[in-house]
Amino acid sequence: MPTLRPLRLLFCLGFLLQNCRPLLRNLLSMSRTAVAVVLALATASPRPAAAEPLPSGRSDREVAVAGRVLRIAVYRPDCRDIERLIVVFHGSDQNPMLARDNAVPIAEAGCALLVAPLFDAEHFGRWAYQFGGVGDVIETAGRRRFRLRLPDATTGALVLALVDHLRREAGRPGMPYVLLGHSAGAQFLSRFAALEPNGASRIVVANPGSHVTPDLTVRFPYGLGGIPDPPGGEAALQRYLAAPLVIIAAERDVGRTGLLRTPGAERQGQTRRERAVRTFEAARQAAAERGWAFGWKFITVGGLGHGSGRLYARPETAEAVLGSTARQREAPDIRLLPHDPRGGDSDIPR
Repeated sequence: MPTLRPLRLLFCLGFLLQNCRPLLRNLLSMSRTAVAVVLALATASPRPAAAEPLPSGRSDREVAVAGRVLRIAVYRPDCRDIERLIVVFHGSDQNPMLARDNAVPIAEAGCALLVAPLFDAEHFGRWAYQFGGVGDVIETAGRRRFRLRLPDATTGALVLALVDHLRREAGRPGMPYVLLGHSAGAQFLSRFAALEPNGASRIVVANPGSHVTPDLTVRFPYGLGGIPDPPGGEAALQRYLAAPLVIIAAERDVGRTGLLRTPGAERQGQTRRERAVRTFEAARQAAAERGWAFGWKFITVGGLGHGSGRLYARPETAEAVLGSTARQREAPDIRLLPHDPRGGDSDIPR
């Protein structure tokens, strides 16, 4: 009988193949599907991690925009709904944390997300920051020449990319934004307003050492002369005069310590305040002569010198940045300092 065992095995195997063929086909199909799923998961591109929501209060972080990594100092007020974005530009001290901290009263008053990027001296010298970053001075054959940058390589284009990034991250790509600068940061914004098309609801320049005179015959960076069309020319001048530009001049900012003293700046006036007044009047006259829209405003803040600490805490500055807001009307004492007729210059030097 042992010789019958192989025959029995063959009989059983034949029975299984004949009767279990559909089951085997299903098992084979399922194994192929599983392998395909595993391969797809292994080769798929990873999804970018969702940005974490910004915490309330102060924070510091790095963001990657336009091929650069920028360090930003952030303040988010404890509001139910953020109403706007304020990007604040530091002075020559290159201290975005101080610029942020000084502007906190404005952010609180306007329920605004406040962001201060760092423009360090290594990557953003005078021509790349104070003078707008629209071009570079190069030396060829012993002569210094100004070379215009490509539109997407300007410092202004970087700022606009940062604004878009922050608004998308907040889930509000159309959120209104305001640009606020003091001293060197205000010099940058003067050139930005003149040459960078943008959608800012307000551009506020406080105590800059120089401005862009609205004149096509005055050489850049103190006017629009020498800049080809585009980005310069009549179209740029008309856009510049119609811009929602607010010039803030501190009443006692009349010293010359630390003041830019190049020939082009000196032709604008002997002090920051004088330069602000003369630039504004020249702009108003230029718009009137051409019959063009004029969008600028001029604000004098009494009793203060050249500093942003107390300046940013004044109601005049909050009004310049925010306009009239419901939050201000409900809480008019929200850390905004009233004008002290006795004067004084105790604000933080910038």
